[in-house]
Amino acid sequence: MRPRHLSVLAAVTALLALPVQAHAATPGQTYHVSPKGSDHASGSQSRPLRTVGACLDRVRPGDTCLIHHGTYREQLTPSSGTESARITLAAYGDGPVTIDGTEPLTGWKSADGGLVATDTRLPLDPDFNAVFVDNVRAAEGRWPNSGADPLNATWAEADTTSTDQHIDDTDLPDADWRGATVHLWAGSNPWAQQTGTVTATAPGQLDFTGGNYRCPPLCMGNQTYRNYYLVGSKAALDQPGEWYYDRTAHRLYLVPPKGGLAGHTVSAKHRLWGVDLSHSSYVTVRGLNLRGTSLRTGADSTGVVVDALNATDISEFSTLPMPADSDLAIPPFEGHIVASRILDSGVQILGSGNTLEHSKISRSAGDGVLVRGTGNTVTDNYIHDVGWMGSYTPGIEINGNGHTVTHNTVRRTGRAAIDTAWQLNGTEFHDNRIAYNDLSEAMRTSRDGSPFYVCCSLNGSGTSVDHNTAHDADGQNGFYVDNYSGHFRLHHNVAWNTGSRGAFFNGHTGPSIANEDHNSSYGVGINVNSVSLGGATDASGSYFSNIVGPKPVSATKTGDPLPVVRSNLITDRPGYTDAVNGELWLTPGSPAVDAGETIDGITTDVVGAAPDQGAYEYGAPLWSTGCDLPGCQQRVRHSDWSATASDGTDASATVDGDINTRWTGAAPQAAGQSLTVDLGESKTFRRLSLDAGRDTSGQPHGFTLSVSGDGTHFGDPLARVSGRSFTQDAVLPRQTTARYLRLTLTASGPAPWVVNDIRLYGNGPDTASTLQAEQATTVRGTERGTAATGVLDSGDRLGFRSANVRGRRLTVRLAPVCAGGCSLQVRLDAADGPVAAVVPVTGTGGWQEQSVTLRREITGTHDLYVVAKGGGPVAALDWLTLRP
Repeated sequence: MRPRHLSVLAAVTALLALPVQAHAATPGQTYHVSPKGSDHASGSQSRPLRTVGACLDRVRPGDTCLIHHGTYREQLTPSSGTESARITLAAYGDGPVTIDGTEPLTGWKSADGGLVATDTRLPLDPDFNAVFVDNVRAAEGRWPNSGADPLNATWAEADTTSTDQHIDDTDLPDADWRGATVHLWAGSNPWAQQTGTVTATAPGQLDFTGGNYRCPPLCMGNQTYRNYYLVGSKAALDQPGEWYYDRTAHRLYLVPPKGGLAGHTVSAKHRLWGVDLSHSSYVTVRGLNLRGTSLRTGADSTGVVVDALNATDISEFSTLPMPADSDLAIPPFEGHIVASRILDSGVQILGSGNTLEHSKISRSAGDGVLVRGTGNTVTDNYIHDVGWMGSYTPGIEINGNGHTVTHNTVRRTGRAAIDTAWQLNGTEFHDNRIAYNDLSEAMRTSRDGSPFYVCCSLNGSGTSVDHNTAHDADGQNGFYVDNYSGHFRLHHNVAWNTGSRGAFFNGHTGPSIANEDHNSSYGVGINVNSVSLGGATDASGSYFSNIVGPKPVSATKTGDPLPVVRSNLITDRPGYTDAVNGELWLTPGSPAVDAGETIDGITTDVVGAAPDQGAYEYGAPLWSTGCDLPGCQQRVRHSDWSATASDGTDASATVDGDINTRWTGAAPQAAGQSLTVDLGESKTFRRLSLDAGRDTSGQPHGFTLSVSGDGTHFGDPLARVSGRSFTQDAVLPRQTTARYLRLTLTASGPAPWVVNDIRLYGNGPDTASTLQAEQATTVRGTERGTAATGVLDSGDRLGFRSANVRGRRLTVRLAPVCAGGCSLQVRLDAADGPVAAVVPVTGTGGWQEQSVTLRREITGTHDLYVVAKGGGPVAALDWLTLRP
């Protein structure tokens, strides 16, 4: 152990210095709401009101609506509280409280072609319609057919004879497509998607208007990308659950489930904003579920706190129009198409001094969260499966100044995980803190971008982008400051499997001034630059140091003062713990240890003789990213995987953990071709992700996933994927444990299939991965910071929910403070459940790793609890693993 500048307890104390926001409240009246109540009742617990609206009619500043278990089909529009007397809307705690934005549809009758139809006037703009069958989102009728997951889109590919407003496609069915919406992803480098309207059709042809705002690069024609699909036509209805709304006749058509509609429910979206706080301030909303609707604050809202929201299917739309001129902060031009629907979607935190925390937000055609205004906070949220319409709508859209966006997990986004929109916000982006976020599986429906994306001409003075992880993304960079933006300070970020670069500052024939990246670590899956500043006419004041990465750090040599590039470690042997699994922290003997330079405000809490290079200081607790809610940790640890192809070719590139390596089949795709993967040991997972790279040539046209315990006997397929998208996910009906996987093609294609990377995900954390103590889903009796917990006293505990366990060797990293007779117990399924392991704790020796061997191997899915035992303070905890 190296000499330290800080004592262990002082270091732990520093790590745990977290801001605490107090929300003062003056006690007031409490009203109860229940589906079993009456709006003429008193609102007491024994005589509850029936609707939340009736409660909101009664509340005054300081009052509370406690909402009991049930579904409420209404829009909640609270009045304002005051800073000292808030209004509170909260789930009572006796079961889920769902604010449903849909209304049931009845009166179904048989229609031609095996369809059913009902006459109904849907109240929303037709572009925002959504239909649900048995409370599950139903797909609008579409050609070509696609699966239920809109981020696993199947695209048609136009012939090379297509032109700006014309598509030739010999596969196009002969039907009347007039009036349909054509969704385009086309051009030489399609960094945005667009929509148009079909005006004429003929066999194998169609004409349309709209779209193609920039041609080239965003046009159909003879281009690298010629992808499209059609919606909004009755002609597309051909598989169960698809729907079409005739907006003229006010008639909704549906392909019924197999066996008919009997026993099924159908509903349609009626309310965009189930919780509308656009004219509210000093309101707390806690513990509500939203389904088929969303929540917003307003430009004048302040002091709103949204806590423990669970929002699904929040936004739906089918077209991508140019934003209205009145919404634009920059004079309109055709490139502003990329800002389409940013202001129309997502959970919206507008105004000043508002907070969204501890929430789960999923399934949106557009934004996950829009944060706009000044001084808002978005922290500890799990945001996923958003932005599938392919505009610049991200997981979190940040407009304005002084925001804090921290500790969020953002996964599976059509484009960026975190993004800015200068067209809507203007060029200021001052004093924002974007930190400790985990950004993965981004860029599912675009190529030119990154998990973290800044554009354009933004002035980021005072903004810090630090301690974030970006990985397993389909774009080109991990962190991307694009087109003339300057004064952005990045530091202590980590990226791997992000394509060309870890971080890219793009001058693009203009200025890229005073941008910085310090003490960041970049790993596998980066094949051009670890950090690059390129194409700038002026790069004055830019500064890149203490970087660790596999590829060079470079900057355009222009400006006064010239950019500084120094004290960087460029090597393929940096001494990372496990680069393939993103564990880019340093091991003993790493050349990065004590090799960094001192940078004011960046190289703090130094351990040893000098700062280390890279994002993690050796000998200090390991900081982590993302939220601590259930579901925030899912990636299955990659170990000694191997793969064999049915055609006998070397398929090792599919499982080497590097998205830039590629396996290609020996012949054009044909049903029955397969890949078999040996995981080396049994793994528990729910989803397989197949990354086919960033071009269209070798996407699988459909495959099944089967599993085996012995590598010989494979059962029936557990998942089927329709194919023809860049990254394709096979989702199993339940969590499954297996050692062997087989992917088998189900369709033919003109080119051999390709696979760049195969990844697995479970329902919870994999204990073979490093479980960071500060990311435990439950904590009692101690505090946690961005790295490690505080000292656990006897009886204190933390727990990891639904962990995937297979092993008998437990390793923990701890800082003991106990003189003797203390231990950390690992218990299963409950804090007082069976003891699986006991780690003795004695002494005060600084951070150290201790391992114990369990009496028997533990397998399956368990809640894991770490419980401190002793006569007083026991230890601070950094991380733990449980492996075979």
